[in-house]
Amino acid sequence: MNFGLLFTLAARGLRRNRRRSLITIAGIAFGLGLMSLSNNIGYGSHQDMVKSAVGLMAGHIVVQHADYQDEPRAERVVANSGQIASSLAAAMPEATVLRRINLEGLLLSPLSSTAVGLRAVQPEAEAMVIDLDDRIVEGEWLKADDADAIILGQLLAERLSVGLGDKVVFMSQVGDRDVDSRLFRVRGMFRTGSPEIDGMSAIVNLEPAQELLPETDPATLVAVHLPDDRQTADQTVLARQLVPDPGLAVMAWQEAIPDIVAFVELDSAYSDAMWLVLGVIVALGVVNTVLMSVMERVREFGVMMAIGMKPRQLAAMVLMEGMVLGLIGAAIGLALGTLATWPLMHYGLDLSEMYGGESIEAGGVPLSLVLYPEIDTARLVVYPFIGVLFAVLASLYPAWKVTGLQPVQAIRHQ
Repeated sequence: MNFGLLFTLAARGLRRNRRRSLITIAGIAFGLGLMSLSNNIGYGSHQDMVKSAVGLMAGHIVVQHADYQDEPRAERVVANSGQIASSLAAAMPEATVLRRINLEGLLLSPLSSTAVGLRAVQPEAEAMVIDLDDRIVEGEWLKADDADAIILGQLLAERLSVGLGDKVVFMSQVGDRDVDSRLFRVRGMFRTGSPEIDGMSAIVNLEPAQELLPETDPATLVAVHLPDDRQTADQTVLARQLVPDPGLAVMAWQEAIPDIVAFVELDSAYSDAMWLVLGVIVALGVVNTVLMSVMERVREFGVMMAIGMKPRQLAAMVLMEGMVLGLIGAAIGLALGTLATWPLMHYGLDLSEMYGGESIEAGGVPLSLVLYPEIDTARLVVYPFIGVLFAVLASLYPAWKVTGLQPVQAIRHQ
């Protein structure tokens, strides 16, 4: 029996009870559409998280002390960082190469003091890779020639009871050196919406922070930000050739921020597990539809076997019914998921009222609570096959039942 005839017989079997078939198709379509929409939202959120983490915490390529990743101590620095940055910038003209220093210490004002994470940057280059300059709510962003300027998180400024123009002192001890301090004047305040970041972070220019560190022209890291993430692997190989110093580690962003990578993988695995459960539920609906269709046609199957149709051909026809249900449901579900995603890509999904804030902090990265989905093209291709596969697998039991029919008993079946 050819494929075309099997398809025709399967379609005729499904038309016998259109309502039941349509309900099953609707279940497959709804499940697959919901799965597609949810995955696109999660994919967009993950992309935003990775983009923010790469911009804020690392770079597509990171050069740092070989032991810094295992134990991030302030004295483990990249010496002659300016020379290394210039070499990388010359080899990668389309990239943005910058240096950063990360220090922990105490920030004091005339009225209060608090622990703080100090971030020393090159203002113009930093503004090209992360939007902290756009999050200034009072004052202005850093200027390259202002060595005494400091930008505070809004909550941090409130804790210290300081405003624009006020003086603060940063104190820190690096390695075995004596406690050192540096006076700054507040030039601006930023707000990310994350209490952890806004209440613990301060930003200064690179040069004054270098005075607190050992070595010549030190930096905690040299970061390379590429115009396209797909260039990361090849450019990392090039960067390793340009920085052969065994005391330095040259890493792609996946190695530099493994906690973010692990978070994304864990969240994706959790979502996949949830959708597997939904797939099983939908598959049970397909089992019910195909099995009921089989039970209603026992006599018909008996006649077909009596005129020479083999049990395996009947089983193939039943499997074809499941595949037809899966194909139609998958096509509709994929269309529904894409149509539901499209407006959210432009207008976003605002969850700020649900969480009571503008953003949340995950792995040290502020994430906006207005989610913008992105079409995950890789899974967009895979999901229809998953829908059809579940439908076919769900038809295995009814198909097996058909193979056990005896022609005479089947014809006598009422």
